[in-house]
Amino acid sequence: MLFLLVYQPFGLSAEIESGEHSLLQILALIIFLSTVVFIVLYVSQFVLRKRFPNTKNNLKSFLKWFLIDIALIVLLSAAVEITFDNEELNSVNAILDELVFDVLITYLALVFVLLYPVLGCSMYVHLKQLKNDKQQLKTDLDVVTTHYKIASGNEELIKILDEKGECKLTIPLNNLYAIESKNQYVSIKYKRNDALIEQNIRTRFSKLLNELQDIPSIFKCHRSFAINLINVQELKCINQKPNVILDEASVLKVPVSKTYIKDVKSLLSKY
Repeated sequence: MLFLLVYQPFGLSAEIESGEHSLLQILALIIFLSTVVFIVLYVSQFVLRKRFPNTKNNLKSFLKWFLIDIALIVLLSAAVEITFDNEELNSVNAILDELVFDVLITYLALVFVLLYPVLGCSMYVHLKQLKNDKQQLKTDLDVVTTHYKIASGNEELIKILDEKGECKLTIPLNNLYAIESKNQYVSIKYKRNDALIEQNIRTRFSKLLNELQDIPSIFKCHRSFAINLINVQELKCINQKPNVILDEASVLKVPVSKTYIKDVKSLLSKY
């Protein structure tokens, strides 16, 4: 409706300037045209496209459906107009003039008038999708880079600080398995020489996670637990509650709360 009021195509500007029709009649015409477009696009988007699915989302497919939508709009408008038109079509020339010539002219006019705003909307959606794809590729690249550093043995060591800011533990990132909150302490679960070790350090759980926030693989999965996604073996339910298994022997299990389960599943697909 806004498009029709601003651009006034299909002779609307002449109708408005002539003064032959009242404002109410013009608004009724605009509402009628908008309703026809709504009905056609609803049927096209949610009925026809499901019956004739197209796997190739390219310009050719876009233009094909655009032309089909325009044809449906014109045919429905013509059918409604003929149904409620008081003039009788007695001659062949009148029928051809009303059903063929007028419909064809309206169809061509609609194609030219609507092509540029529809293409503009399509271009906007395409550019927005490209931006999202770029962000996703950047995220995936960060994950790959992290894995490469770990596999090549060139990753930086991480430092665990106590409440006074003193370094109490330094370990390679791929040796860290989990962090557990224990009141005024945190329990660091890591491996050294293939042995699982737990070391308690006096500091707040939230403070430590804030210090390690730049490491994407360290993720809080419970109010009292954080895990290193690199070392997660699997996610499974134990006693009907989700847990992550962090070692091959299934000794180290960490619960996952409902708040974080969706994010954990999404992140594990990358790791």
